[in-house]
Parts: sequence; structure tokens; C-alpha cells
Amino acid sequence: MALGSWRGFALADMLVLCSFALIGLTIGMYPTRKLFAVWAHEINKGVTRERYEYPRSHLAFCGASVLVMLAAAVLLAR
Repeated sequence: MALGSWRGFALADMLVLCSFALIGLTIGMYPTRKLFAVWAHEINKGVTRERYEYPRSHLAFCGASVLVMLAAAVLLAR
């Protein structure tokens, strides 16, 4: 436990933070799944683009869900 300590968090607390962040990322990427599927099919067909346009609303939702889950993890770990 002493090796996992970092700024007041024990190893178990860091595990909770990491798992909650991954859950938040999974929830945040949910609206973009269809867009990623379309891009994957285009790449498999050989279509290349200069830039893939990612909607800002999807990015905001992803960031918000990760932050909310991290806040829940901090409250749970204390």
C-alpha cells in the first residue's frame, strides 16, 4: 500500500479512479459509435480522408461523462 500512495490516494483508491474513468470514457463514446463504424467501413474500402470531423457535442459529452465519473470516484474513495 505504501508503494501505491500518491498524494493521499492509496492503491485501492487509484484502482477505483481508473475503473470509474474507463466507465466514463465508455459512456462518453457511446453516441459516437455509429460515426466510428462508418469511418471503419470507409477505411476498409480504401477511402482516405485528410481529416475526420468529430462533432464538438460528442466531445463535450465524452469529457463531461469522464469528469462526472471521476468526481463520483473521488467521493467514493474518500
